[in-house]
Amino acid sequence: MKRIVVLWALAFGFLPLARAQINGVTAELSLAQNQLLADEDMDLKVHIENRSGQELHLGQDADWISFSVTGENNAVIGRLGETSVAHEFTLRPAESANCSFNLTPYFNFRAPGHYTVGATIKIPQWNQECVCKPATFTIINGTRLAKLPDLQFGVPPLPGASNTAPEVRRYFLQRVDAESGMKLYFQLTDETGARTLKVFPMGRMISLSDPEVRIDSFSNLHVLNQTGARAFSYYVVNPDGQMIYRQTYEYTGTRPKLTNGVEGRVVVVGGVRRVAETDIPPGVQRPRAAPAP
Repeated sequence: MKRIVVLWALAFGFLPLARAQINGVTAELSLAQNQLLADEDMDLKVHIENRSGQELHLGQDADWISFSVTGENNAVIGRLGETSVAHEFTLRPAESANCSFNLTPYFNFRAPGHYTVGATIKIPQWNQECVCKPATFTIINGTRLAKLPDLQFGVPPLPGASNTAPEVRRYFLQRVDAESGMKLYFQLTDETGARTLKVFPMGRMISLSDPEVRIDSFSNLHVLNQTGARAFSYYVVNPDGQMIYRQTYEYTGTRPKLTNGVEGRVVVVGGVRRVAETDIPPGVQRPRAAPAP
């Protein structure tokens, strides 16, 4: 179950948008992106604004908000689990809240096609419901990069575990031709490659260059991907599918590349590292300009 996040702020930069209103209370659905890969986390925001002149008490029950998903020809999409999201909060007059949800674990929208998501919010003190207008999204296919080496690996044992056969998993990289341009996607699967454990976008990629990949002695995946004429992105993902490093390199006198370091480590040689706001973990911040008098 994903924990919802409530923020007292407006939501910007999300699409598409759908709004409903009842007694001065408005509710909006918005998606961070309207194209998703199968099993990719959905970043769905519900923005609630209270202009009723009364305090609004929400989230007391697990079903204070309910969701529905339909596919093409209004086919109802089956549920994989219940979205229990009890999280009590109060909105005073003129206040608003953002609630974040990931519906991917709870609905079976894996097949490519067009889908519609709707939401209904219960307002117990009025014995009424606020039905949001639905938002739409599309599940698209990616293409696994075939020229990469076999990225099968054994998951390192937990501390204290011994004499047990390792769990085997696989890393994959995919190219996705999205509306916003070509993207590189990471995918973590079971040994067979059939069951996806994690999938997420890494960043943009160019068609003339395949990423360089290596696995280190800790079973971390290292990816060096060219994103522009002289720009490269470097990623490190652990066996649980968590991105632990993201850095930017620039082709200067030499081209950056991956090489084996000491004790089975993998390092980047060549090029010049450029500190960026997207770094994971955050890099050294550039000096800020002095404020104008």
